[in-house]
Amino acid sequence: MSEEFVRPGNALPTLFDLLVLQRGSSIFFDYLRESSTISQRMNDESAKSTLLLPTNKAVIALGWKPHQGPPTPSPDGDVKVEITEEMGKANVERWLSAHILPADDIDFKSENPIPTLLEGRPVSVLKTHTGQSEEWQNYGLAQGDGAVGLVKRIQASNGVLYVINGTISSE
Repeated sequence: MSEEFVRPGNALPTLFDLLVLQRGSSIFFDYLRESSTISQRMNDESAKSTLLLPTNKAVIALGWKPHQGPPTPSPDGDVKVEITEEMGKANVERWLSAHILPADDIDFKSENPIPTLLEGRPVSVLKTHTGQSEEWQNYGLAQGDGAVGLVKRIQASNGVLYVINGTISSE
């Protein structure tokens, strides 16, 4: 199912505009607003991007919060989470960057991994269904041993927003 929202003058909204309207993904948007670099990119009509937007449910299901980063055991086996403000911002930026592709849409026919803004952490498309009315509905994103599903697609003036039912790993 595709959705379109039109600004005055019949202009498509930016990815940032669309984020404001996605109530089921407000946690991601809260983190995104902490990053001026990524917020600016979502507002910039010349910076074509594909945004993989996790639902609130997917973010809550993480075993850690994006500002903490994934838990890392200490040498004695305990998991310690001691985060400075600077580390928290870097973790958020890293996590957000894993959810943004520097292209105006996903090439579902490509068998090559698709780069994200997080260098060295591409995503790969995985055919999960057949016969859906829109091509994107037949695919998910490979993640671990499974796939993160594409739930909704919305066109923006500077790219495409896909609501996803999981998160993309930044590790």
